[in-house]
Amino acid sequence: TTWDRGSPCFVHGDTLYIPCAFVTHLGTCIDEKTPLLRSSDAVSRQGLRLLKAMGRETSATVIYNYLGWEQEFFVVPADLYKKRPDLVNCGRTLLGNLPEKNQQGELHYFNTCPPSVKKLMDNIQAKMLLVGNPMTVKHNEVAPAQHEMSPIFCMSNASADSNVLFMQVAAEEAEKLGLAVLFHEKPFKGINGSGKHCNWSVGTDTGANFFAPGKTPQSSELYVTALACLAYGLRQYNELVRCTVAHAGNDHRLGAQEAPPAIISLYPGQGFEAHVDAIIAGGPLAGYNAEKKMVNPGTRNTMAVPSGAEDRNRTAPFPHCGNRFEFRAVGSSQCCAMPVAICNTMFAAGMAHLSGLLEGGMALRDAVAKVYRENREIIFTGNGYSKEWPKEA
Repeated sequence: TTWDRGSPCFVHGDTLYIPCAFVTHLGTCIDEKTPLLRSSDAVSRQGLRLLKAMGRETSATVIYNYLGWEQEFFVVPADLYKKRPDLVNCGRTLLGNLPEKNQQGELHYFNTCPPSVKKLMDNIQAKMLLVGNPMTVKHNEVAPAQHEMSPIFCMSNASADSNVLFMQVAAEEAEKLGLAVLFHEKPFKGINGSGKHCNWSVGTDTGANFFAPGKTPQSSELYVTALACLAYGLRQYNELVRCTVAHAGNDHRLGAQEAPPAIISLYPGQGFEAHVDAIIAGGPLAGYNAEKKMVNPGTRNTMAVPSGAEDRNRTAPFPHCGNRFEFRAVGSSQCCAMPVAICNTMFAAGMAHLSGLLEGGMALRDAVAKVYRENREIIFTGNGYSKEWPKEA
């Protein structure tokens, strides 16, 4: 074992926890942390290579990748949980009826948090803060008894470690209150399941974000180029990305009730999709307008509010969310490390491919257009729940 020096040590209870990587005596990784660290190195290496080939951000010395996870879970009374052998042994119910109210009208989502669950989440928040992981979000989710908590985003390796700790702390604190936390992706049939949305971004040590359109021609050019690399990675390694979220629990969840379909596609927004088609047709890389729109509620008592530049499609497994991409297909019981490692790896592969074209003498516009043209089918901005999409895909 060797310490991952990018993820801080911490004390929990009476134990010192040291985040580590595990390898055999031959150097073969036998964990999920080592692939994540290797993928981070690949992103930095290929990102700097791409920037050099573009003649951009020449003062950058390292490329970071960030993760902000959104952990969904169910909370039920521990005494009732222990009376269900299916929940205890399988993580999900195998028989039973839907609740009378079910989740029509999202009554739970818009209701106040039950006092017992609020106390649980407050206790979890306090415990996580003690070990340096501040939580910023805690709220009800759509399904009855479903909730969510999220931290401030940070470096992917440290963030993945904090999520593993979060799941442990949640279970420990729930037990003290006579509750049980369910991390299975689909513990109850007929209502929403739980995911672990991985908000993933890549940026330089000089402050350039690959996934933020920005307001300057330089940042817009980097954004358009980065998404071409991402399209390449998702298209060429589509099955690998799908496999990283494929397991029994999650495959019960994917494809309905706010979970994305099992078909992995890229959702950059309809406006950007049109811009990609214009580039393929011979247009310039510049010209995409990512300014936020003002939405007017149309009442005397309210004023117009800014909305995102693009809609965030909840039926998409990989939508753009302003300055990052949200890998929505990750299951709630999973460790974040491997899904993010695959995101890093396929993105690094795309950057390596595009860098090769530029180093071979191809102009940036032509190289980006070529990559988009050859991987255009990965971009889908329609309804992921439609009957037509599986056939088209």
